[in-house]
Amino acid sequence: MEEISDFSQLGELQPTEQELIQQLAGYAGVVAEAARTLSPAVVAQYAYDVAKSYNRFYTEVPIFAETDAAKKAFRVALSAKTAETIKTTLGLLGIEVPERM
Repeated sequence: MEEISDFSQLGELQPTEQELIQQLAGYAGVVAEAARTLSPAVVAQYAYDVAKSYNRFYTEVPIFAETDAAKKAFRVALSAKTAETIKTTLGLLGIEVPERM
């Protein structure tokens, strides 16, 4: 599959894509809030919420069945970023994440 990094021509995103992107964008704020309040529960809840949103996205939006190459590449990249964020977030809690599930 060819590498596509310019996603500006995608058109309108699905609501679940938008929700997931907004959650991923909130990572730094969540970590700052957890540090400010000394509450690892904030980080744990964030990891849970991101996983829940990704599950909904994966269920509702075709990734590999998508015929538009740019949309498919975007959704694969979004999936990879979600996995990276969950792994990093759980790492803050001292939880190791398997490479594959």
